[in-house]
Amino acid sequence: MRMNTVGLALALFVALALTGCGQGVKKENEQLKVQVATLQKENVALKGEGTSLRADAEAMKNQLAELTKEKQGLEERVKELEAMIAAKPSTTPPQKPKKMSLP
Repeated sequence: MRMNTVGLALALFVALALTGCGQGVKKENEQLKVQVATLQKENVALKGEGTSLRADAEAMKNQLAELTKEKQGLEERVKELEAMIAAKPSTTPPQKPKKMSLP
């Protein structure tokens, strides 16, 4: 009889422990599901931002290439104009900067 009482008490203790742990596990499982859903939403948003940033970077790269070509063209034009100025004889001497008088 004592053996049955010990066995019954042990079974009751295990059942109570499992029931208590089961509730904790269920609560933790629900919290983890919410976290997973939040992280999945953030992941989608970050992927969208990444795609947008890559597109922006590509557009800036193209704009830089265009501006570099424009700069090279302007530099060539400046050299041409400098050569034209150097080839023309000057009719008037260069003006000296005016001296400022102190009060």
